[in-house]
Amino acid sequence: MSISEPINISYLWNRDNFEKSWEKAYAHHYRHSARRYIGWFFIALAQFGVVAALKEGRVGMLIFATVMLLYWYVLKPRLLKKRAIRAFEASALKDHVIRLRVSEEGIEQAGEKISWDDVDGIEDVQGDLILYYGGKNFYIPRSGFDSPEAVSAFKRLAKSKGKLYV
Repeated sequence: MSISEPINISYLWNRDNFEKSWEKAYAHHYRHSARRYIGWFFIALAQFGVVAALKEGRVGMLIFATVMLLYWYVLKPRLLKKRAIRAFEASALKDHVIRLRVSEEGIEQAGEKISWDDVDGIEDVQGDLILYYGGKNFYIPRSGFDSPEAVSAFKRLAKSKGKLYV
């Protein structure tokens, strides 16, 4: 598969895009990791705690499991997001326009060329894309493409290079 014209991607790396990328990446990675089983463990503990509280009047395990559930599903994501936003606010890329030029040879950004061989993968997450390169993930919003055809061409090219996770 070859494309005749390079695909241009351009978007503003602002707080709104950062928060969208963080939420999508967090949910996606959490859903596809072993960490979700820890939450299930606390849910099971809570169920045993309810039974113990109802049968024997002991609420210790119920309170422990409830606190851990609240931490795991409510507090922890908020703390991680708050830390990530602080890092974004201090970032040199804050409020900069990101421009990518995608071709058969690879992806070019600010003069740096990334070969397709160096790209770890590209994943479609709820309509937006996450590019994995060098141990990091880079968020590419669908709005960064000129048209839906450009998104399709990008995905076809990535798939032909064996880099699109399906």
